[in-house]
Amino acid sequence: MPTRSSEQAARSHPGVQIAEAPLGSLLLQAVRAHAALAASLLADLGLVAPQEVVLLYLQDHGRTPQAELVRFLGRDRSTVTATLQAMQRAELIVRTPSQTDQRAMNVDLTGTGRALCPRIRTAWAELERLSFGRLSHPQREQLAAGLTAVRDAARARHEDAHHEDAHHEDKETRS
Repeated sequence: MPTRSSEQAARSHPGVQIAEAPLGSLLLQAVRAHAALAASLLADLGLVAPQEVVLLYLQDHGRTPQAELVRFLGRDRSTVTATLQAMQRAELIVRTPSQTDQRAMNVDLTGTGRALCPRIRTAWAELERLSFGRLSHPQREQLAAGLTAVRDAARARHEDAHHEDAHHEDKETRS
């Protein structure tokens, strides 16, 4: 049976630490800690990630094709479909067949989903305060610039690899 001190040690463990990737390790630790805090705040609203960003996207963009939500979330279609089905069962959204393409579904907010949006925005503001409130304004600007550079470098590499794979597949198809 775990003791209280062993449970505390498990909770306070810094997480993944790879000597060859100290910044990547730290970034992963920060992302996980941020996600755990977000999950706690979302649970208070009866939501799980990424339900809140779907609701905010629909509030900002109105009725949206489900395929657009797949692109926006950057997840596979089956995962997004499962998320949307759960949200529909919770009466946060409604999915209806497209008027122009019967194979496609459109997604829109219900009154319940729309009513949650201000509370979601408040939770995200609280998450921002809790996560970054100890940073000075210049530190926040430096962090934003650094994270933007990391994100852009990772995206560029991912896109290059994707184009190389597509080019390789295209060559194999022609052979």
